[in-house]
Amino acid sequence: MNIDLLVSNKNKFEKLLECGQSPWLDNISRCMIDSGELKSLVDNNIITGITSNPSIFEKAIDSGKCNYPETIKNMSSQGLDTFKIYDAITQKDIKDAAKLLYPVYEKTEGNDGFVSIEVPPNIAMDTETSVKEAARIFYSINEPNLLIKIPATKEGLSAITQIIAKGINVNVTLMFSLTHYINVADAYMEGLEIALKNGININKIHSVASVFISRLDTMIDKLLDDILNNNTGNADNKNKIIPLKGMAAVANIKVIYNKFLEILNSGRFKKLESAGANIQRPLWASTSTKNPDYYDLKYVEPLIAKNTVNTLPEQTIESIADHGNIKSDTASYDFENSVNILNDLKKLGIDTEQAGEVLQKEGVKSFEESYNKLLDSIKNV
Repeated sequence: MNIDLLVSNKNKFEKLLECGQSPWLDNISRCMIDSGELKSLVDNNIITGITSNPSIFEKAIDSGKCNYPETIKNMSSQGLDTFKIYDAITQKDIKDAAKLLYPVYEKTEGNDGFVSIEVPPNIAMDTETSVKEAARIFYSINEPNLLIKIPATKEGLSAITQIIAKGINVNVTLMFSLTHYINVADAYMEGLEIALKNGININKIHSVASVFISRLDTMIDKLLDDILNNNTGNADNKNKIIPLKGMAAVANIKVIYNKFLEILNSGRFKKLESAGANIQRPLWASTSTKNPDYYDLKYVEPLIAKNTVNTLPEQTIESIADHGNIKSDTASYDFENSVNILNDLKKLGIDTEQAGEVLQKEGVKSFEESYNKLLDSIKNV
C-alpha cells in the first residue's frame, strides 16, 4: 500500500470514525506485520480492525513470501502435520495483529480494535464441531480483541448462539440478505440471554454481523442482462430494467441497516443493553467493486453510518484516501427508494432473498476450496 498517500490523507479515515463507522482492513500477512506497515496503519487511525478468511491466508502463503516457506519447512521437519502447521501459522499472524490493535481496543473501551479468524470452512455445516473449534481457537490465541468467524448457515446460527453464550466474541460471516441479518441478530441476542442467565459478564462479549455486498450486484446484474437479452426490441422493458443495474446491493444494505436500527431500539435488546450488552455492529464486507464500469467507492460512500464497520481491501483504502467523499449517515438515506428497488426487482422475477441463499452456499463452497488449496500449498512447500 501507498503509506505516504494514506498518512497524508488520514483525515478521511478519522472522519469515518467521527461518523461512527470503523474502517477495517480486509487483508493480513506476515509481511505487513514484520515490515511495520500494519503498525503504521493502526497508529495513524487509517484502520481500526482486521478481518481474515481462508482466501486471504491462501494468497499470502501461496505467494512464497513473508518467510512462510521457511516457517513451513521448519515446522514440517519437526513432524507437524499440514493442519497443525496451518493452525500455528494463522494463529501466530492473528495473535500478533491483535497485539498491534490492542491500543485501539483499550482506547475505545473494547468497542473496536478487533481481529477476526475463521473456523475451518470444512466444518461450516457441523454445529457441534464449530462450537468446539471456536472455543479452541479463541482460548489458544487468548487475546481479548479476537473475533471468531462463523458463517450464517442454518447450522452456524445455532453455533453462534452457543458460542456467544460461552462468552466468546463472534464475527458472523457470509450474510447476504435481510433474512440472514434478522436470524443472526436473533442468534446473538439469544446467546446473550443464555450467558446472562448463566452469570457471565455480557459486557465483555462482542460481535459483528458481516453482510457481503458486491457479490449481490454481480449476480443480480447478470440476471437483469438475461432478461434484457430475452426482451430484444422491447423499449418499455429496457427502460425499466437498465436503471436497476448496479442498484440491488446498496438498496439491500440500506434495508438491512434500517432493520438494525429497529432491533437496536427493540424492547428485547434494550433489556440486554441495560444489563451491559454491546451492540452487534453490522459490518459491510466485499466492498470493492467487481464491475470496472462502476465507481470504485460505490460500496463505501453511500453506506456510512453510526455503529457500523466497513472492511476494506487495500485498493479501496487507497481510493478513499485519494478521492473519497465522506459524509455522515448516508446509510440511512433513501430507505423508501431502496425498498422500491427491491420490489421492482421482485416484479421482474428477481428475489434478493433467494439470491442470498444461493450466494451463501457459493460462499461456503468458495471458502472451503480456498482452505483446501491453502492446505495443499503448505503440503507442497
